[in-house]
Amino acid sequence: MVLPLLLAAQAQPAAPAADRAAMIASARAAIERQDDRAAIATLETARAAHPDDPEILRLLGSAYAYDHRYPEAIATLRRAEQLAPADLDIKAALARAYLWSGDRDASRAEVAAIVARDPGNADAKQITAQSNAPAARRSGISLGEALSHVAIDGGEDRTWSTTTLAAFAPLGPTTVATLTAEREDRQTMIDTRIEARVDHRFGGGFLGHLAFAGTPNADFRERFSVAAGVEAPVVQGLTLLADVRRAWYGKGVAVVAFEPGARIDWRSAGFSVTARMINMWDEAGTYRTGVSSRIDKEFAGGATLYAGAATYPDTETGITRRVDAAFAGGSLHLSDRLTMRLGVDYERRKASYRRTGASLGLQLRF
Repeated sequence: MVLPLLLAAQAQPAAPAADRAAMIASARAAIERQDDRAAIATLETARAAHPDDPEILRLLGSAYAYDHRYPEAIATLRRAEQLAPADLDIKAALARAYLWSGDRDASRAEVAAIVARDPGNADAKQITAQSNAPAARRSGISLGEALSHVAIDGGEDRTWSTTTLAAFAPLGPTTVATLTAEREDRQTMIDTRIEARVDHRFGGGFLGHLAFAGTPNADFRERFSVAAGVEAPVVQGLTLLADVRRAWYGKGVAVVAFEPGARIDWRSAGFSVTARMINMWDEAGTYRTGVSSRIDKEFAGGATLYAGAATYPDTETGITRRVDAAFAGGSLHLSDRLTMRLGVDYERRKASYRRTGASLGLQLRF
């Protein structure tokens, strides 16, 4: 009896090692399939059993960062760095977490430490390229100009122009405010629409926004509108969307729109696909529907391309008509502070006009 008990006691240390390896393998598989929440649950259990394991802490900190839990990510990765100061993979994970949280200076310090030890480090090069893209939380201004050729049904051709000026600034680490003025010149009518919007990032990757807009002496735009929306990640790679808007056109005319949708992200390939259903109750209270779809591609360095199409009800001068539209464009970072945007679009408004347009915009971050 004694010998089997001694042998069993000697075999006990192997079980935790086997459990550790299994949990790490399970977490890696979850991260590979972009199920960050499953990875976090597994790695938090592993951390409880092995609180000073640098590899577990590195994987857990990275999973926190993928799930937008940046304070937890940074704290976890800093602890891992203390335990293994020579581990360049930990430094790279910490540099990414700092970058995604908006702390570029701290990210660059970690990259500099990596380069000092390994000048050709591939992670350092990738993080540097991402760091050179504009930061979402900087303040700045943007200016855009769009020209359109318009063929009025049963009438003459015209050239319309739209000038847009916007200013944005962070109100905190997770909140951004934007003020936009849009002047649309249709030769016979000019409307200037002003919008104030606040975007906020909640925990767990949830995003929300609230916007108010008004058009003084409106001819074809709404006199006043209020809008709100939310983006809610449900599983890794899938985000549910919902936007609601109510607009008043004067003389008791109002419309309500509700747009639920979903976005699928392939993070490893830089692709996303978004689809929405458009539900509208028009000025007569009639229920109308539409759909829209869009595909986006992000390249190394932050350049983007997009394309999409839609068919939906839209209201001008208090009258709702069916619109069929297609659009494409992209953006290019000219420097760390300056981004250029280009776009083309086409729309056919039933029993009204056909419009073909192009736009150019510049955004400057301070």
